[in-house]
Amino acid sequence: MKPSRWLGYFVVGVQACEEMLEIRYPTLGETWLAALRKVYRDGELVGDETRELLNVAVSFASGTFDGDPLLLRVFFSDEPNVFGHSYADRFRGPRGRSDLGDVIELLRGSPWSKRAVVAIVGAGDGAVPCISAIQFLRRGEGLAATYFSRGQDIFQKFYADGVCLNEIAGRVASGLELPLVSVSGFISSAHVYLQDLPAIERLLAQVAAAPSGPALRPGGVK
Repeated sequence: MKPSRWLGYFVVGVQACEEMLEIRYPTLGETWLAALRKVYRDGELVGDETRELLNVAVSFASGTFDGDPLLLRVFFSDEPNVFGHSYADRFRGPRGRSDLGDVIELLRGSPWSKRAVVAIVGAGDGAVPCISAIQFLRRGEGLAATYFSRGQDIFQKFYADGVCLNEIAGRVASGLELPLVSVSGFISSAHVYLQDLPAIERLLAQVAAAPSGPALRPGGVK
């Protein structure tokens, strides 16, 4: 391939990185509210259903993760649920296991490995999981988890997904006897549904009017 073509690909890649929005706060709740506010205010209309921002990076490090039993069932149990699907039997670790055991074994034997990835696969029926992969990295004195999403409903699903992702990462960290440092994600389509806009507006107004005020702790939207 000609060097000029490689240069063209490089320029496109740099432009894509520059266009990525980063939302990073200490807690899941703060990250969720910042992402929701950003998509609500700046999202572009897509068809007649959603308002959307492309290429959004998110990160949180702490919070109170009282998991919704319904959502935890979607991620960790193959029992029937109202969503009609479960991710529990869709996990595929480095050796094809669905219980995170092969991830823990890999990172225990090869601490700096970049192959500790769980893919979340579809059933072949045309339905594609919103979250497609989770990577686990041992870095410094702890564990960092990064997920990759084709799209997330920021209002209805982001917080609940964050709780479950924190639980998954926590199980790997516990198996390695390490602290969980952070959970980050790359979202291709961060969106809200138009039918939810009135409820989102009310929620953001309530947050702004709360006694503590709308201020968020150090972190930010870039």
